[in-house]
Amino acid sequence: MTLMRTPRPLSITALFLGVSLIAGCTQFPELDRTITPELEAAPYPDLVPIDPLLAKATAGRIDPVRTEAELSGRAAQLEARAGRIGTTSTNATTATRVARLRAKAAELRRARQAAETSAEAE
Repeated sequence: MTLMRTPRPLSITALFLGVSLIAGCTQFPELDRTITPELEAAPYPDLVPIDPLLAKATAGRIDPVRTEAELSGRAAQLEARAGRIGTTSTNATTATRVARLRAKAAELRRARQAAETSAEAE
C-alpha cells in the first residue's frame, strides 16, 4: 500500500516563486515607441455630448411598419400596372415587361412577408 504524500506549503510556495521568476524574465515589446511624434503632438479630440450621437445611431434604423407599408404600396402599384398592361396590348415586348413586373411584385411580396416574419420574431 502506497501512501500519497501531500505537498508541503513550502514546496508549493517555492514552485510558485520559481514560475513567477521565469515569467518575469520574458521580453515585452517596447510600448513607448508605438506612438509617432505627430500623434504625440496632436491635440486631444473635442469632447461632445453623447445624446446627438445616439440620436444619429438610432435614426438609421429600419422602421418595420413604415417599410411594410411602402413595400405593400409598391407591390400593389406594380400589380395594377401589370394588370393594365396585360389587358391592353399583346406584343412580345409588352408580355416580357408584364412578366418582369409580375416577378418584381412577387419579390416585393416575399420581402414584405420576410419583414413581417422578422417583426414578429422581435
